[in-house]
Amino acid sequence: MNSTTRELPEVRFLTSGRVTAAEKEAAERALRSALGHASGTIASVAVTLSVVPGDALPRPALAQAVVELDGRKLRAQAAARDLDEAIALLRGRLAVRASHPRG
Repeated sequence: MNSTTRELPEVRFLTSGRVTAAEKEAAERALRSALGHASGTIASVAVTLSVVPGDALPRPALAQAVVELDGRKLRAQAAARDLDEAIALLRGRLAVRASHPRG
């Protein structure tokens, strides 16, 4: 484990559409990376991964996370063409929120 990852409590997943085990694992790795430099205690982590089938939407993949950090809830989400991209965007957004907590 490198310095940008940390242990998390059990990540609760909610999925809809075609979401693979590999995509769930990628989301968990992304969360560890995003929260690697966050100070404080992480009490819970919930992730929603969703893919709407068909070509009707320009960004049918959605990744959302809610993290309880020192009693505050950090929320981040991203929509993209596929889950890999949505997870990558989520990672960046969550990292910003974790490193700049609101008072």
